[in-house]
Amino acid sequence: MSNGPFCSVVIPAFNEEQNIEESLVSLVNQSYPRDRYEIIVVNNGSSDRTSQIASAYADLVLDKPEGNVGAVRNYGIANASGEVIICTDADCLVPRDWIEKGVVPLQKKPHHAFGGGLRTREGAGWVEKYWTLNESGQSTQQRALMGSSIFIWKKDFEELGGFNEIITSGEDSDLYERALSNGITVTINADLSVTHLGCAKTINDFIRRQSWHSENYIPDLNNSLKDRVFWLTLIYLNCLATALVMFFAANFLFAIIALTFAQIPAATLSVKRITRSAWRLNSLGELSKIILLDNFYLIGRSMGLLKSASKTISRLGGRLNR
Repeated sequence: MSNGPFCSVVIPAFNEEQNIEESLVSLVNQSYPRDRYEIIVVNNGSSDRTSQIASAYADLVLDKPEGNVGAVRNYGIANASGEVIICTDADCLVPRDWIEKGVVPLQKKPHHAFGGGLRTREGAGWVEKYWTLNESGQSTQQRALMGSSIFIWKKDFEELGGFNEIITSGEDSDLYERALSNGITVTINADLSVTHLGCAKTINDFIRRQSWHSENYIPDLNNSLKDRVFWLTLIYLNCLATALVMFFAANFLFAIIALTFAQIPAATLSVKRITRSAWRLNSLGELSKIILLDNFYLIGRSMGLLKSASKTISRLGGRLNR
């Protein structure tokens, strides 16, 4: 790979002092020649030692205190020198041959983009384990690009107009959809999967993150309407609302029926995740944990949807009162 294309690894970071050193060490020690890639960290207004730690390993540390994650990634890429843009996050560990395994197929297939999924870290708790469903590291759940592992030619990235800077999350999925619309083939490869050190470890953290991920449902409604998870969230939320109304009306039978129907979207997500990851169920206990986690997933998504709707209504009300 001594004649391989020069690559730029771009990493957004916000208060990542606990994870960024381990992440950068895994990037520095790659099988790909060190003089054929640069590491760029974009500090998004951290108040901890993120920037100082990054300076010890990265080739370039930039500051962009304001802006959503898409804007932070774009800022780093705008200052990148590589022909190939590689995206990951400051709380991700990458395999030693990660860059090489991403660049080799990219060289063979122009006008392509490649990505990976998430591996389960060693010692993971049940929330992490049953969310990633990838202890072997040999499978991926998602079909879209994730910001933790993206390989794309810079010229293709620029033709797509970069990441969406308006939405607060989901900039990776948005890039994926636009790539497909513009004739770029996207391949998700398990060899490019990374270990997410910052994966939610508790139910509260898990729900909070899913709420954040779904805050763009209303502002980005056109794309949301094409998203099956959005519709499953709506069904789930409607079931919960019906159960709550029936409970306060002392109609406990209908409340139980509504909660039972809420398991349909949760189970739908579970079946999809199990199938895509080729996870082998060893017991009904494992299945119950997976379905329970998808209930928490939809609870978080519902909270984000309600929050998004509330903000939109408030903005519309403010405009009407002007």
